[in-house]
Amino acid sequence: MRTLNYSVKNIFPISIHEFEINDFDDIKFKLIDYVYNLQKQNPVGVDISNRGGWQSPTLNLSKDDDLLRNFLIECLSDIPFIQKQTSFQFDAWININRKGGHNIRHIHPTSNLAGVLWIRCPEKCGEIVFTSPYEFLGYKELKLYSDKFKKENNAYLSYRINPKEGCMILFPSHLAHRVNENKSDGDRISISFNIRFD
Repeated sequence: MRTLNYSVKNIFPISIHEFEINDFDDIKFKLIDYVYNLQKQNPVGVDISNRGGWQSPTLNLSKDDDLLRNFLIECLSDIPFIQKQTSFQFDAWININRKGGHNIRHIHPTSNLAGVLWIRCPEKCGEIVFTSPYEFLGYKELKLYSDKFKKENNAYLSYRINPKEGCMILFPSHLAHRVNENKSDGDRISISFNIRFD
């Protein structure tokens, strides 16, 4: 019987960068107050990908003393995988998903990276779910892999990340994603943003 020497090499990976923000508790409640104050100013919000929640319009973060602007710049200006001389622009908006709220599948066109910063995350408030860009072309292949291979290589049709307060993720803006239903009784609060490199 013929034997095989087997190895696997993954090429063209899609990177999802995860950051835990140190001392997040120092600013968490200031950010929550900031979010609810903005919601009071515009209680209707906008309807883009959100269903059953509130989404702010794109925020005007031009004021030097803006709490959210300064916090995001502090977090983003030291991204370890980007060359230090790279300059970028960003825009941001707020999502509040109440019980039953979710975000439908979408992408973030016209930007290079998209990101989420989780501010308030009760248990069972809704994972972010990424869809493989090979969902159509590689459907049968991805379905046929063994569970062991899928786990070792993240070779899935979709991939879930549970939100965690004080954590931020960055991912390619072309990567389709959705947010599952908030099954908790509390609000799920996040800041979403787009980054465009100059």
